[in-house]
Formats: sequence, structure tokens, C-alpha cells
Amino acid sequence: MQFSNCSGVMDYNTDNMTDSVRGLLNRARAFCAGSEQCRSAVHRKLTGWGATDDEAVVILEKLVEEGYIEERRYVRTYCESKLLRAGWGGVKVRYELLHKGIPRDIVDEGIAAIDVEGRDEAIRKVAAKKMDTLHGQDEAVVRRRLASYLVQRGFGMDEIGRVVAEMIKNDIN
Repeated sequence: MQFSNCSGVMDYNTDNMTDSVRGLLNRARAFCAGSEQCRSAVHRKLTGWGATDDEAVVILEKLVEEGYIEERRYVRTYCESKLLRAGWGGVKVRYELLHKGIPRDIVDEGIAAIDVEGRDEAIRKVAAKKMDTLHGQDEAVVRRRLASYLVQRGFGMDEIGRVVAEMIKNDIN
């Protein structure tokens, strides 16, 4: 792939890149080496650093070729972080990844790869923390507030119904 810019013709070969584009590539490599990144985040950084869209595309392709950007790896890391550690639900994680421009099949694959037991533990942990703030209130109020909170955290209705019933049962006993 080649394109022309005001300083000449560029392709994926770094020898043919201008010094400024080579500098942007090196800066992007360092950015990607620091933590997993998706294409859209790196593209946004590159344009923020002054790259044209054409330059950003060439740099992104070079980063993919070199293994600095890999969408499946990014999704796996993101899902583990948000589903298991941050207490987000699958609905919210799916929305955020799709919003980042990740293909739906890669998103679904990444979410499905997360251990169901780990996800169940995460929602129980989030629900238990919220339950601590709801003691002494009417059962209907507790159900409504807990369910509402879990919806905001991005959990699915099937998970919410199961966990709310479990928490209410455990709270009564």
C-alpha cells in the first residue's frame, strides 16, 4: 500500500518514511508497548500527535504487522480487566468494545472466553457490596435498588434476576 503526502511516497517500509512519520511510529510503538491498545485508540493518539489520516493508517498497519496491535489479545485483556476486576457486566463490556470499533465476532469471542465461574463471582461481589448499603430497608426497595445498580454496571437481566434472588434469600436467612 502506498500513498502520497506532501513529502513524497510512503509505504510500510520504514526506510521510505519521512523522519516525522518514523518518529510517530516510534512514539506509537512505545505507547503500545506500555499497555494493550486497540486500533481506534492508537489512531486517536496518532492524529492527536499530528499525523494525517493516511499517515495514521500506514503506521497502524505497521504496528499490526509488528505485533504491537492485535485486536483479539486486546479484547481478551480488556474483558479480563473489566469483567473480573472492575465489576462490569457483559452488556457494558460488549457496548464499550463495539464503541471502540472492535468487530462483533471478536468481542463475542472475548467475552465468551471469560470463565463463567469468574463472572458469577464478580457479579456476586458487586451485589454483596451494594447489599451492605441497603440493610434495614423494605425487601421490595432492596430488590429494586440492587437490580437497578446491577443494570447500571452492565449485567444482563438473567444474571441480575438470579443474583438478586440469591442475595435476598441470603439476607433473610
